[in-house]
Amino acid sequence: MKKIVLYTLLIVGILFLARFIVKHRNSIVNSVRIKEANSLKPNLSAPILAVFSFQPGATNKIIKSFPHYIIKLNDVDHWKINREEIAQIPDSVPIMFTIETWGGKLISSYLYNPIADLLTGKFDQVIKQLCTQFIRTRPNVYFRLNPEMEVPSNRYPWQRHGGDIKAFTYFSALCKTFAPQIMQVWGPGGYPGTMECYPGDDLVDAASVTLKCDSEILLDVYPKDYPVKYDLMRRLHRLRFINKPIFVIGSKQSANDSIDSQLVSSLSEQISQDISIVYSPKNFQRSLLKFSTDSSRKIEIGLYDPQSILNAEKPVTVEHLFVDFGSLSDGTFQNQFNQVINRGHKVIVTFEPFCHPNGENDMNVLQHVSEGKYDREIAKLYSVINSTSKQVYLRYAHEMEIPITRYPWQSQDPVIYIKSFRYFMTFQNPLPANIKRIWGPAGDRGSLEWWPGNDVVDFISIAIYGLPDKNITDPKKQESFSTIFNRKYWRMRFVAKPIFITEFGVKGPEEYKTNCLENASETIRENHQIVGVNYFNMSDTPKAWGDIEPPDWSISRKSFYHFLEVLKE
Repeated sequence: MKKIVLYTLLIVGILFLARFIVKHRNSIVNSVRIKEANSLKPNLSAPILAVFSFQPGATNKIIKSFPHYIIKLNDVDHWKINREEIAQIPDSVPIMFTIETWGGKLISSYLYNPIADLLTGKFDQVIKQLCTQFIRTRPNVYFRLNPEMEVPSNRYPWQRHGGDIKAFTYFSALCKTFAPQIMQVWGPGGYPGTMECYPGDDLVDAASVTLKCDSEILLDVYPKDYPVKYDLMRRLHRLRFINKPIFVIGSKQSANDSIDSQLVSSLSEQISQDISIVYSPKNFQRSLLKFSTDSSRKIEIGLYDPQSILNAEKPVTVEHLFVDFGSLSDGTFQNQFNQVINRGHKVIVTFEPFCHPNGENDMNVLQHVSEGKYDREIAKLYSVINSTSKQVYLRYAHEMEIPITRYPWQSQDPVIYIKSFRYFMTFQNPLPANIKRIWGPAGDRGSLEWWPGNDVVDFISIAIYGLPDKNITDPKKQESFSTIFNRKYWRMRFVAKPIFITEFGVKGPEEYKTNCLENASETIRENHQIVGVNYFNMSDTPKAWGDIEPPDWSISRKSFYHFLEVLKE
């Protein structure tokens, strides 16, 4: 019997080890690296295929001759690379060097952090030699440091460590000191959330995206079956906030001829057609809006409280209503709206364009809104909200960036969403002064792909729920309000608008909720860009959670007032 148990345990152990090796094969390969010499090789698997720009009048074109090399910095003390090969290339020909900081460590990439080594000066000597002995005064040189940094993969040791912006800043400063003519290329893969790693216009001379980059192939969450044209357009679109040329780089997974003149011409025409709205600099330029630092500023206190448990409390200034085609057509929304106004409150109106009276969701609802197919319903919504002089915060098709299909407007082409949002928000033009427009992402990774433009947004809303994973039941494993907010706030740094946290909830025992609400109060009080907070005082919709019990975010009157007391301190 003991032998059977031992054999069983051995088999289980072998299977576990095999699974671990398969899952972390890149980390294991990195962990056994021998301290090699620095190397220079043609980067044949990553050719430079084209260059694009969102600037009006810019020329997008195929690139036929642009040598690309990869330099692996393994030895941080000695350069020892012959420059004979590049010396034969005329100075008039541009060259790109992808610089990878490995350092030759004999530990796993999980443990080895080349960014930390870079920032503490361990690569200083070899970078100086790279610039002064290898590049020298040669013009037309592009350096691309540690690419695909934003992809949550384990292919490279600089991924998952954070500090990418600091590393790029440090590296570019060294290069400018020793060889100021070198142009710095920020080289993400073009993965969702790319802009979270952007180091800034003053440091970046150009950017790049990589078609089907190697790091993404290790992941199961990114679509690998996008057509080349759509895939490339999405990657370029994610970089529309950058006023820089964007190089398109190939990979082992993309054929060198996947980008041709016809495709470049087609994408150029698409960009040109949308240049006045989707790619207009004025519609996504970083605002110079200043926010009040007055500690006594008034913060809107709101509730989504369909059971009216706390709606009548004196501190409440605004209530949240959700409206769809069904509640609009049967008069339910009109009644709810009137009740809120009669209580003397302002209203957040979130229009969810689904549940059409015919009983079926329109999976192309964004496109159909833009085409005018729902004008009658939209007109009815506006007639309701126009009936009051109270402030109305109007939000449309929220949480569009979450990669699920709980709502028919989620996981859609961002350009289609932007046009639909703009159509809806300009349906009545001009709007009465009391109606304010809210753009309402969840604040998740890649939110800015769906940014509709400065001219149609008055407030940004984000959602903060203490729920990092559906299956987490232990409240202590939830992230704090400040942790979630700071992550989402960083993602919004390119679009400086007042922030209204229109959805906020904490689940768990009463004592835990009280502690979390204290943390939330402190964060809200200290960030002067936040103008309002709306608590979700109920359980979530059961059908959205399947077999898992939906989270209950409801709070007691005592916890609610404690939250307000800390907020006013």
